[in-house]
Amino acid sequence: MSYYDTKMMSDFDNVRSPSLVENTPGEPEESYRPFRRKAALRDEPIEPHVLSEDVRVETLPAVLPDTWDQLQPVSISARDRFQSRAPLVNFFRDTPTARAFDILRTRLLQTLKHEGWRQVAIVAPTSGCGATFTATNLALSLARVPDSRTVLMDMNLRSPGVQSALDIAAAGRQKDFLNGQLALQDHFVRCSDTLAVGLTDAASPDAAELLQSQTCAEALDAMIEDLQPDVVLYDLPPVLAHDDLAAFMGQIDGVLMVSDGEQTTSDQIKACEKIIGGHVPLLGVILNRGRGSRLEAYAS
Repeated sequence: MSYYDTKMMSDFDNVRSPSLVENTPGEPEESYRPFRRKAALRDEPIEPHVLSEDVRVETLPAVLPDTWDQLQPVSISARDRFQSRAPLVNFFRDTPTARAFDILRTRLLQTLKHEGWRQVAIVAPTSGCGATFTATNLALSLARVPDSRTVLMDMNLRSPGVQSALDIAAAGRQKDFLNGQLALQDHFVRCSDTLAVGLTDAASPDAAELLQSQTCAEALDAMIEDLQPDVVLYDLPPVLAHDDLAAFMGQIDGVLMVSDGEQTTSDQIKACEKIIGGHVPLLGVILNRGRGSRLEAYAS
């Protein structure tokens, strides 16, 4: 960036402004008086200004309150976090797991910003791989970025788990919100100034049909328009068990796949890649419960 140092100088003793009014022949030349017109105006009568009937006065619209600030605030519980099998990184900031999620967060943000994306699905080939664990902790890591907005939505309508992971009550069923039967302010809650979540505590057998419906697309578009999030994470059911991801691809910009180091096979990952195909980008494959991954050395 260039910086310019500009100095303005005025010499009022040597500079004479020209008169804007020509003298009438025969009249003596008047000396320049810059405030002569202003003084004359004080002696002139002021006529009231009346708007004609054809002139319409438009008022500016009132500034509406931010929908984000209207969401009900809740607190994430610390219940049994030290004994939990799926701990939250907010309570374990000095662990290799927390640092790994921070690295994933930063790389994801760089990719989304570069591509102009913000809607990401978190999936796994089969159940038990840790998709909900990954989605929840990634959302918490994203929410630590100052002046940001992250939305986490539990779209695993087969077996919802985000509510249990965060230990907060669901304000309403996700199905009702996606069907347009539940208002945004009555469904979403804020865990912090930078994180909002949409939860459900009831399974829906018609999940795939709901996810590819027009009402679902309209509800999510309205949510993004109202909340203006930087990132939206969708926790979805296992790819090889249900067709929910295939039904939902029209709503996402990319996919993060979670594999389990103890149960996921290469054939399962290849099968998921085939289902994803070229419809949406596969942003990466995350290894959960990996052995000998040198995570401590990598994350430090």
